[in-house]
Order: sequence, then C-alpha cells, then structure tokens
Amino acid sequence: MRNLEKIQRDMKKIPKEANAELRKASRQIANEHMVPAWKAAAIEYAGPWGDKIASSVRSGSDRVPKVQIGYKRKAFSGGASSIDVRYPSDSGQARNSPAPFERTKWIAKAKSKYQPGAKKEWDGAVDAIVTKWKMM
Repeated sequence: MRNLEKIQRDMKKIPKEANAELRKASRQIANEHMVPAWKAAAIEYAGPWGDKIASSVRSGSDRVPKVQIGYKRKAFSGGASSIDVRYPSDSGQARNSPAPFERTKWIAKAKSKYQPGAKKEWDGAVDAIVTKWKMM
C-alpha cells in the first residue's frame, strides 16, 4: 500500500497537462481492458440481471483506470436499479429484496480477466508521462 500512497502523493505535484495526459491514458486503458471484461462477466455470470448490469458498465475519468457500474434509474420491473442488483447478484445476499439472488462471484471473474494487461499498460503510461515531464 505504501507504493500506492506515494504514487497518489506524487500525482498531486505533477502539472495539469501531465494529469490530463494520465487521465486520457487511464480512460483508454479502461475502455480497452476493463469495460469489455466487466461487461462479459456480467452477461456470462450475473444471472438474469447480467444484461442490464452489462449495459451500465462504462469508463470513468481518473488518473488510474476506472470503471463505473450501474445507474440509479429504475432498470427492472420491480423498481430496482442496476446499482441495486450489482452486488447482490455477486454475493447472493439479497438484503431486503425478495429476489432470489444466487452467489455468482461475477465481480472476481471480471477482475481476473483484465488486471494483468491493464496494470502493465498503466505502468507504461505512467513511466512515459514521468519521463516526458522530467525532460521539460
């Protein structure tokens, strides 16, 4: 964790232009690696909720690759949103819902598909940006 904390502190010190480049690279990595993996895992493993969860997967803007899953608006006939079913469809814990959720562990399956490639590409993007901005 110390390395991540140091990276986050160092990111606060870089120029706005470098931050913008890192955000752009991170979003591209998320779109290429993470979004497809999350969508595929939701469709394949998240049961009857998978299609609507998958349709809510999108990249976000940050200095590290970021994926957002779910919307607040009603997506299911019972009034649930894709945010409401995102975790119960993974854990099987329905909380106050009468829906028959099954433990699928689809979230872990999504992460295992993209993490090595996305991490390698992000490390390269960080190195390239650091090198570029040190020279100027």
